[in-house]
Amino acid sequence: MPNKILFIESNTTGTGILALKKVVSWGLEALFFTNSPERYLDLNTTGCRVIVCDTNHLSCLRETIEQQVKPEEICGIVTTSDFYLEIVAELTSLFDLPGNPVEAIRTARHKGLTRQTLSASGIHQPRYEMIRSLQDVKAAVDKIGLPCVVKPADDSASNNVLLVHTWEQAQQHAKKILSVDYNIRGQRKADVVLIEEYVDAPEFSVEMFTWQGNTTCIGITQKSLIGFPYFVESRHLFPAFLPADVAEQIEATVRHALKAIGIQNGATHTELKWTSGGASIIEINARLAGGMIPELIRLATDIDILEQHILSAVGRPTIGEVRINGVAGIQFLVSEQEGILEGIEGMEAAAKLPFVKQLTITAKPGAEVQSPQNAYHRLGHVVVHSPSFAETVTCLQQAMDRMHIHIVKNGVGGRLV
Repeated sequence: MPNKILFIESNTTGTGILALKKVVSWGLEALFFTNSPERYLDLNTTGCRVIVCDTNHLSCLRETIEQQVKPEEICGIVTTSDFYLEIVAELTSLFDLPGNPVEAIRTARHKGLTRQTLSASGIHQPRYEMIRSLQDVKAAVDKIGLPCVVKPADDSASNNVLLVHTWEQAQQHAKKILSVDYNIRGQRKADVVLIEEYVDAPEFSVEMFTWQGNTTCIGITQKSLIGFPYFVESRHLFPAFLPADVAEQIEATVRHALKAIGIQNGATHTELKWTSGGASIIEINARLAGGMIPELIRLATDIDILEQHILSAVGRPTIGEVRINGVAGIQFLVSEQEGILEGIEGMEAAAKLPFVKQLTITAKPGAEVQSPQNAYHRLGHVVVHSPSFAETVTCLQQAMDRMHIHIVKNGVGGRLV
């Protein structure tokens, strides 16, 4: 029986390390392929076999895989990183393993292709223009109107997503995006900038799980943003507090969108705004949700969506009926100014609050911090699970009120509340 599961890189928020530990605990052999093992904290605690190679090029990765393992020994290939979804789809196709069609993943990863596909299917979304040259910025902005959102077509974690109020700002930000040739993982970026209508409306994400084309809605997450003119997610609540008819319309829109994209297997995380015209799709992520949403799902439903995502890679998912038990939430800690992190006081008091399940600080004392422009600038988080929406919101706020971030700015210590 095949008993080796291959992981192609991972995200860096902890989900990937947890996935490796789960697989090893099941008695499977986990092989972790990476071009930079030092990127991952605690990788040496997982029990997996680490193989260093060029993970950004399919031919090199395939050659290394074939040197390390016989094809008949592989039971699945998976990643928890946005940046490696497409190459994993290529590999699952090559090795005839469960996965998604390459074209579906390519369409989801490239936000311009997503927009074109949704448009062809008549699915509600913001108005948009794709540009490849700075000479096209003004015409695109004139067509979309101000304010508008300027963002790269294929990045992650809300990196370089900016709300602009003038076409000069749009021009400057488009220049910044086009001047970057490679993403944070050293992969060549698409030379495409999206100019999109700014939709000022409540934001949600829909967590779905698909197996062989049949999709189950796990639930809807309510989201809060900070950092304007950047878009940084600061709070998630699962499940969202919504009227039944609104939740049904949101779910139906996302089902339509996933079908249009061509998703066949695994977890998806679709972000949208709820507007007077219904659900407006912002983006489709053909992967697990980030921002600890899988942990919120586990607390509120007892469904381990990370586990199910891995099981789908080996052809054995077990998603059943979704039963909601209370409301889970996460609040992220951020700095409101630039400087050096001295420390965070009040963590012990916050951790002792009723319903607090986890309090984690990811930034180390001495680290350079700033007001957030993307998810990488968050300093930590607190997770709460209570019987009701109101109690979860209250507890998150109480936890934040008990903690104080100390920043040294220009050599002078200070306390940032």
